[in-house]
Amino acid sequence: MLALATKVVRDYGKVLAEVIPGVHGLPESLLPHSKDQIRNAIFMLLENLEPEHTALKESLARGYVYLAQFVPDIDAAILEQRNAAPGVASSANANNESAMRLINRIKLDMERALEDLRAFGLGTDGVH
Repeated sequence: MLALATKVVRDYGKVLAEVIPGVHGLPESLLPHSKDQIRNAIFMLLENLEPEHTALKESLARGYVYLAQFVPDIDAAILEQRNAAPGVASSANANNESAMRLINRIKLDMERALEDLRAFGLGTDGVH
């Protein structure tokens, strides 16, 4: 099981290495495994790491929180549309409102991920 968890997290890490930091709403289709598989793999590794592996634990925690940035592809398309034409008015108002709701949902999901990590006993200093 640890070998599979390591593979899942390694695959996810390769995706993270390719994404642009600070982008809100990446398409879930970029993920090599489901969000649940990645979450479970991260927690399995966190449970089995020795206490002295602080840097690795922090990296896994950041990856866990960042997973909230991956949203269904249709939602990612709405956010991409908003980013492509930020000053366009007309029918973009409805898209803008949808995009803002999606961004708020992503932020909420990131907060929930931080709560998960706190419940797991991990300090989340610097993990945002």
